[in-house]
Parts: sequence; structure tokens; C-alpha cells
Amino acid sequence: MSTSRDMSRSEHNKIREMLALATADALEPNESELVMQHVRTCPQCSTEMEQWQLLSRGLRQLPTPQPSPDLVQRTCARAEARVIDEREHAWNRRVMISLVLFAWALTLTSWPIVRLVSGGLLSLLDPRLNQSWLGFAGFTSLVWLTGGIAAVLLARHQRRERSLA
Repeated sequence: MSTSRDMSRSEHNKIREMLALATADALEPNESELVMQHVRTCPQCSTEMEQWQLLSRGLRQLPTPQPSPDLVQRTCARAEARVIDEREHAWNRRVMISLVLFAWALTLTSWPIVRLVSGGLLSLLDPRLNQSWLGFAGFTSLVWLTGGIAAVLLARHQRRERSLA
């Protein structure tokens, strides 16, 4: 007997938790019907349901808050700035990739030209890495490293200037 009483108490509490959702029409049709059946037979839940309905009607009568025109304008400006930043970032990435490819092509074509001008055309056909090739590769690597560091420092400086603006 106490088991059925505990069962009804737990069922009662479950339905009581759904009263606010039923008032807001946020329940499934079968759940809503279950709540309405319970409310018809339970005076305590019926009273609570009336209170939720009163509160719900009061909330519906309140005006919908509207953002100030200044807030809307600032939000639009921020969204535009973000879109512009993303486009600029994509553009910078494409330019950087193009520059890297161009620099590599220039580097690879400059070595044979240097060797041709210096009179070492036959050494181009030599499969061994000679001293002048290692010097040229070291010089090219140093230039690339310096250019990369300069690009990173320039990007940080530009980012800092944007954040201050």
C-alpha cells in the first residue's frame, strides 16, 4: 500500500515540475494531456497551475526590450571589422604563399645563372655538392630566415596597432 502511495507521490512531483512548461506550451501533446488530467484532480497542482498562468500572462504583457540604436550600430561595426579582418587575413595568406613560391622559383633559377655567369657551366653537370653550392645554399637559407623573422615581427606590430585603434 505504501508503495502505491510513494509511486503516486513521485508521479505527483514529476507532474508538478512540468506545470511551468505546460503553462508555456513547451510540452509534447501527450505530456500536456497528462498534466491537465492531473490538474483536474489535484487541488494543490491546480492552484499552482493558476499561479504559473498568472505569471505567464504578466510576462506576455511586458514590452519586448529593444536594443539601443547605439548598441546596434556598434555591433554592426564590430561585425564589419571582423569580416574585413578575416578577408585581409585570407588575402595576406595568399600573398605570402605566392611570395614564397616566387622566392623559391627565383632561388632555384638563380643558381644556374650564377654558375653560368661565373664560368662554371660544366660544374652544373657535376653530381657532387661542391663548396660554392653549399655557400649559396647557406646564404639563401640565411636570407630566408631573416625574411621570415621580419615578416613575423611586422605582423605582430600590425596586430598591436589594430588592437590599439
